[in-house]
Amino acid sequence: MTMPNQTAPIPEFAKRLNGLSNVRLPLWALPADWPQQAGEPVNADIIFNQGLIASLKPSSSQHSDLWDLQGALALPALIEPHAHLDKTFTLTRSRPAAPGLLAAIEAMHQDRQYWTAEDLRQRAAKGVTWAAANGVTHLRTHIDWFAATPPLAWLEMNNLQQPGITLERVALAPLGLFADADNANAIAQAVAQSGEHSLLGGFIHSSNWDPAAMSNLLHSATRWQLDLDLHIDEELSPLANGLVWLADYLSQHPFPGHICCSHGCALASGSEQQSKQVLEVLAKHRVTLISLPMTNLLLQDAVVGRTPRQRGITLIKEAQTAGIPVLIGCDNVQDAFCPAGSYDPLDTLTCMLFTAQLDSVFDQHSRLICDLSALTGKLAAVSPLAPGSPASLVIFPGSDSVTWPLNSAARLVINRGRLTHQRTWKQELSHES
Repeated sequence: MTMPNQTAPIPEFAKRLNGLSNVRLPLWALPADWPQQAGEPVNADIIFNQGLIASLKPSSSQHSDLWDLQGALALPALIEPHAHLDKTFTLTRSRPAAPGLLAAIEAMHQDRQYWTAEDLRQRAAKGVTWAAANGVTHLRTHIDWFAATPPLAWLEMNNLQQPGITLERVALAPLGLFADADNANAIAQAVAQSGEHSLLGGFIHSSNWDPAAMSNLLHSATRWQLDLDLHIDEELSPLANGLVWLADYLSQHPFPGHICCSHGCALASGSEQQSKQVLEVLAKHRVTLISLPMTNLLLQDAVVGRTPRQRGITLIKEAQTAGIPVLIGCDNVQDAFCPAGSYDPLDTLTCMLFTAQLDSVFDQHSRLICDLSALTGKLAAVSPLAPGSPASLVIFPGSDSVTWPLNSAARLVINRGRLTHQRTWKQELSHES
């Protein structure tokens, strides 16, 4: 018996990648007037030219030189909006002593004794290699930062290179480091002078809450023209202050850059009225909300011997209704925070499918793992597959739009018009009587 997820041999002409024909694309990535048939968008022909998309049109029989995908699903290039390359693949030496977020933090503090330059390089390189093979072209990693000067991991990640992937770094400092205005300014200055693709972050939790430090964090980011990506309200307490404070601050002090708020679990624990007010302000200021379902499901409401009662995710549907850009990320991979993971955004989306009860996953919610403009704050006027965009796609042979992202291990990765990775899923089972 052959498992259904296997790719057919790639024709020689396909390796030249003049383009693709008869490919099934998600509705959200197509023009508003794209024709439909039987309730689904018709398949597309995509022509490549020098690594860019030259044209995107409904399929026809005029392009015999294109690779006929026979209706296979394809997405624009995937993104990983929230990872921790400095922590990854440390599970075997840093298992937490108890469930929950704070125990995982303590285990990771103990693991730092092993964080040499070579250790960091080896683990991080493995992570980005896996991500590239899964179809990721843009990865944002948070890096723990505990002093005014950059940590070793920050410097090592700057030298990390993986063909086809743009790597962003976020300085993840505990909120207490910003309590002193001069120290906050020094951290922001160091980040700003680290070059492009560098952002300021912070870990904001009820255990370290300090409104003065929050003000210093925002002021220093403004002074050094830095975008923000905050670990904020990663808890289920209705008394968490982070997002409520941020909404009030933005109402009085518009922020000149872009802000991503990662986690935001506490939104699901407060009152409906309060969450609605917060979401309205975040939407007005184009703040992006990033949900991390796998780690938050594991770490929130975690008690030994007790089934969790709460889901541990933020209000993604309400955020979408309010007009807030929403993304989902893997967060931690095989470390004290999350023992699983493979840098595959489809794993994250599969988890969110059941956690948040998503529907129309391929045609609508696949955007949660593809929308680069939501991550960077640079508003895209056109689809990521519009002419002039990079010819970067991920193809899922053997999948269908109803059951995807399940049964989607096989894939082909095209990066700027070149076929860079091919993964098949083939297993022969035999029975002898």
